[in-house]
Amino acid sequence: MKSTSTCELCDGTGVLSWQQPSADGRVLRTIEMDCPNGCSGHWKHPVAEQDRVIETESTTMPSTRVRGHADEAQEIGGEFITAFLRQAGH
Repeated sequence: MKSTSTCELCDGTGVLSWQQPSADGRVLRTIEMDCPNGCSGHWKHPVAEQDRVIETESTTMPSTRVRGHADEAQEIGGEFITAFLRQAGH
């Protein structure tokens, strides 16, 4: 069990607690879950989320990716935007 005195998530209680409305929005429910930092001793982040996974060549993303519309939009020059705004009457 991890020391709970320094946990920023659960303040040392081992439990995260919050209130949220039910599906119909009329009742406010208190929700609780074990602290994902392992303070409760029951639930912990998966290994990958604890930064304890060593990536191998087969698990890393390829060095190149397919360029898409977002990439093209990032390269639009100021002249294009100015011309568009003038044409739109701004």
